[in-house]
Amino acid sequence: MFEGMKAALWTDRTRNELARIRVSATRTTLLTPSEERVAELAASGLTNRDIGAAVFISPKTVEANLARIYRKLDIHTRAELGRLVGQQTATKSHG
Repeated sequence: MFEGMKAALWTDRTRNELARIRVSATRTTLLTPSEERVAELAASGLTNRDIGAAVFISPKTVEANLARIYRKLDIHTRAELGRLVGQQTATKSHG
């Protein structure tokens, strides 16, 4: 949009910000990097307590993160989460 308006300063700022937060056109998830990490650990079978210890947050915060993750991904169980994470991992390794 900024390129079309010939706003070079804003174009550069936008590109720099997008590079900083690592947004890609192929990203298929709505999760933040920290939510992705919690999702991966939960999908691997860790308990909320173990996930919390791994990422330095409380088990209650893990629980809140998982609730957000489930809502964003429109899922309801860790089994569904495991399936999605497995599919994304397979796609990344073949992509």
